Amino acid sequence: MPYPFTEEQRRLRETLRTFALEEVIPGAAERDRTAAYPAQLVARLAELGLMGITIPEEYDGLGLDTPTQLVAMEEVAYGDAALASIYTGHYLGMEGLLLYGDDEQKRRYLAPLARGEQLAGFALTETDAGSDVASIRTEARRAPAGWLIRGSKVFISNAREAGLLLLFAKTDRDAGLDGIGAFAVPTDAAGISYSQPQDKLGIRSAPTYELRLEDVAVESDALIGGEGAGGRIALEVLNRARIDIAAMANGIAMRALQLAADYAAERRQFRRPIRDFQAVQLLLAEMDVAVETGRLAAYRAAALKDEGAGLRRDASIAKYVATENCFACVDRALQIHGGYGYMRESEVERLYRDCRILRIYEGTSQIQLLTIARALARRRDENGAVV
Repeated sequence: MPYPFTEEQRRLRETLRTFALEEVIPGAAERDRTAAYPAQLVARLAELGLMGITIPEEYDGLGLDTPTQLVAMEEVAYGDAALASIYTGHYLGMEGLLLYGDDEQKRRYLAPLARGEQLAGFALTETDAGSDVASIRTEARRAPAGWLIRGSKVFISNAREAGLLLLFAKTDRDAGLDGIGAFAVPTDAAGISYSQPQDKLGIRSAPTYELRLEDVAVESDALIGGEGAGGRIALEVLNRARIDIAAMANGIAMRALQLAADYAAERRQFRRPIRDFQAVQLLLAEMDVAVETGRLAAYRAAALKDEGAGLRRDASIAKYVATENCFACVDRALQIHGGYGYMRESEVERLYRDCRILRIYEGTSQIQLLTIARALARRRDENGAVV
């Protein structure tokens, strides 16, 4: 066990594993084929009370710790990576409101999200601005009743299905990262238009959209954290969200390991199950190591988050280790399945496509390594030794 789970966390894991096996996995292949949004499953997560796990009770959340949130994300991802992407995107959208919203903003915007009455989205990425947050071009200008927002976004998860977006726009085009505002924007606001869902390699039933914003009017209190705080909000939220992506990756890797172990026990060659062959045993052992180390990194970062420790390095380590391990784990699962694993009807083929995005969003693996390297450069004592 990578973490000393409480009895409550163990029960949650058991409940969600049953949910994954009985309700999520059976329809996952068809949802992938048709790119059908799993509205009923998202509603079921809300019924289970899982849309505001770490949101304080005063804002209608459960007020639980981050490791409990990771338990839920692992198990949802075990069932379907696309559903997990929708789920983690919801928490990504809530995080900025939780960290920087004032009390009234939390009651107005955050509480309905925590109750599961609305889904949250996070609208940052633009055609020319991914990891370079300061390069966004969407602008917000003051108006008599608040703000008018104009511009475009791309690759925005949950956008049309969400009730609220945490949307980032320049309030001062010449101030770089300090000239960005974060706005709570209802998705049905006049002036927002959405593309058709973008066609993707994997997580196909988790829709992403291009957005156009044509003088979208929001009230003054839609600005979260102050006029120049949006850049810092975006970076801090993405940093914390990397732990959630690590948990998602670990859930997929856990499913891949289960599929590979089951197949190795059932598949026979030369009158023996293939699990008896050392070559397959080595692949399974590598997968087990990948799963365990990914989970160790994620739960360690989650514990540090709840302690209030600095997270930039540890969240990047968790995301890098878990997502790279997940891809290696799924690749080995496919190798164990052989030709069957390469066929469209194979679950492991879908996992292979689904897990690839994890090394890209919330900061690519290379961005994580750069973050870790910069932190390393600062970790020296008075004698210059790395500490």
